[in-house]
Amino acid sequence: MAAEQDKATAFISRLLANPAIRPLTPLQREEQIIQLLHTNASQLAPTLASQSFFPGRSWNQIVALLLQALTNEVDKVLIPDLETLVGGVQFGFVNHLRQQSVGSDQARAQVLSFLKGVLKRMDARRTFTGSFAALRFGFADRYVDAVWSRKSYVHFELTKVQRLKLSKEDIKSFVEATLLLKPIVNIASAAGAQATAEQTSGLVQSPFAQKIVVLGKKHLPLLPEQVVKSGVNANVSYLENRFIEATARLAAVFSARCRGFQPNVQVDRGADTPDKSWLSIARRNYKFYGFDVKILDELYSIAAESGW
Repeated sequence: MAAEQDKATAFISRLLANPAIRPLTPLQREEQIIQLLHTNASQLAPTLASQSFFPGRSWNQIVALLLQALTNEVDKVLIPDLETLVGGVQFGFVNHLRQQSVGSDQARAQVLSFLKGVLKRMDARRTFTGSFAALRFGFADRYVDAVWSRKSYVHFELTKVQRLKLSKEDIKSFVEATLLLKPIVNIASAAGAQATAEQTSGLVQSPFAQKIVVLGKKHLPLLPEQVVKSGVNANVSYLENRFIEATARLAAVFSARCRGFQPNVQVDRGADTPDKSWLSIARRNYKFYGFDVKILDELYSIAAESGW
């Protein structure tokens, strides 16, 4: 078995070293390799079942070995990066949302511990792929600044509808915390709850989300319920539940936008910039992904004006 694990690790390491995926985040690289294995199963199966690799193993057994090696190798980079990302989120805003004082370091440590646990699950890793990239590339920071300058729909939803009496910087942190907590929805099956996630869009239904909030509060007792709910509701369609927090609606868009995000993409002359192009498509498909189309409209306008 050890020899098989070594072969699996060597095979995965070669795939991870591909220059084409090197600029991607660890979870994006992982997702690309999983897609490669599934897409090319018919070509890879005979080779990987040969004497040189995993003789006598079925394709499903081979994939299981490769996926374990993949997560092990990706985690060598992911976990330090995750610690850096969580360390950069300012959790001081939680004290404005609850009466008793909670240290930022304590809240941060609890979130980090939770993420290290839930990200042992492959479904949680897929949920977190876009959130991780959105955090790494500062999407909350860039768009909330523009939202604050405009004081239009998104600003109204944050301050008047969600009633956040927070500074601009604290609201950025709230959105970032929501991105961090998006994979909270994947704790359910481990706890015996029945998930109803739609496989393509990744959305869950409101009754299931309500159960997750209860479970989430047990996992993250230092966080206010509003923050846990925002993380859960980032996985719920706004068309199904019009009471979803604006922080959750923003995080849902940023996470979806960044799932395949690549920095420093060269734009052809006359072509739309990356964010503007993605948001244009998202506006046409907002019902499928459960987005708030008015948020998409404003973010599209911001991207067009900013050349993003």
